[in-house]
Amino acid sequence: MKTSRLVISIFFIVLGILLLRKEESFQDKFAIISLPIKEYYLQITNSIKDSRDKYLKQAEAIEELKKENILLRKYLYQQKITIVQLEQLTQFNEKKFNNHNNILRVQTISYKKLNDFSQVYLTNSSELGEDKIYGLIQKNVVAGIAIKENNTLKGILLSNPICQFSTFIGKDKTPGIAKGIDAENIEVNFIPKWSKINVGDKVLTSGMDNIFLPNIPVGEVTNIITKSTYKTAIVKTYADVLHPNFFYLVKEVLQEPNDENSSQIEPKNNSTKEKK
Repeated sequence: MKTSRLVISIFFIVLGILLLRKEESFQDKFAIISLPIKEYYLQITNSIKDSRDKYLKQAEAIEELKKENILLRKYLYQQKITIVQLEQLTQFNEKKFNNHNNILRVQTISYKKLNDFSQVYLTNSSELGEDKIYGLIQKNVVAGIAIKENNTLKGILLSNPICQFSTFIGKDKTPGIAKGIDAENIEVNFIPKWSKINVGDKVLTSGMDNIFLPNIPVGEVTNIITKSTYKTAIVKTYADVLHPNFFYLVKEVLQEPNDENSSQIEPKNNSTKEKK
């Protein structure tokens, strides 16, 4: 009885081992066969995940670009408006100067000296008087003065210390006398010491010296120096005196009550500075 039980136990053990071996072999074969399927499934899963991530990033990028595009369009529109306004202003001023009876268009012939870019020879006009100081305007800003000597018209630009004319500074129209320094700056002297002027104030011609029309832009104050009896303002000029091509020459300043420029001038002092 014991022997039969032992035989039966051994039989089942051997059978179990054989079945396990067959199952393991089957599992190995099944795993090998299913590898391509699993790999393909993994590729598809990864592809879907990558596509989703890529789409989300692209959507975020597109949204950011849309915001930037709207902002850039606003900037571009503002720039276009500014350009149009500047073009209209330039055309208005040039048309005004061209139609003004006391404005003469002159052109640069050459520099007076090869090593001096602050003085030029200009096209002459027989209607200009000798030894008289005339104002030179480049587009719509002050560029210098001109003097006719020995039937030759000479332009003295803002970069030359000889170039001097009267100005008003700021909203209070504080008077002063401009004098050339270099190609980008002039100084305005003899400003009353008690005057309230500030950096950034606009400097315009006063028209009180019979050289320029009133209210022609000159530049902006960049520095203020207080001296013993008066103030001096350093002014960055608007004109491009290093590239002189043509100018508008002010033949004569007429102070007319109905003139739009002179009507804005209410000078407190009528004194003028003699030009030499």
